[in-house]
Amino acid sequence: MNLKTTLFFLCTVTSLIIATSWPANCDRGMYLGVCQELVNTARSHEARSTFHQNVARNLQMQIENMSKLPKNQGTIAAMENLFTQYDQNRALERRFRTLFRQATDEAERCMRSAE
Repeated sequence: MNLKTTLFFLCTVTSLIIATSWPANCDRGMYLGVCQELVNTARSHEARSTFHQNVARNLQMQIENMSKLPKNQGTIAAMENLFTQYDQNRALERRFRTLFRQATDEAERCMRSAE
């Protein structure tokens, strides 16, 4: 009988400890999940910015190569189109870099407040 009582008491105390500690761990886990989402968003913005940077670099090389060709209506129109695409990709790169910085700052603040 003494063993049953001790075992019952031990199980009850263990259940109470687990029951009271679960919500705190759950809230912190959810909070850290939000921080991780911010980090993932920042990485996504960085990857998209790098992509547009590479596209702009390739367009720049195409513009340089086309500038060596003889000038006629076709090459002039093609170069104008390439310049437009180049400007758009540079603008997108700048925008995604800005979003990357903002998301990184937000993620850092989130991690600091989680500690």
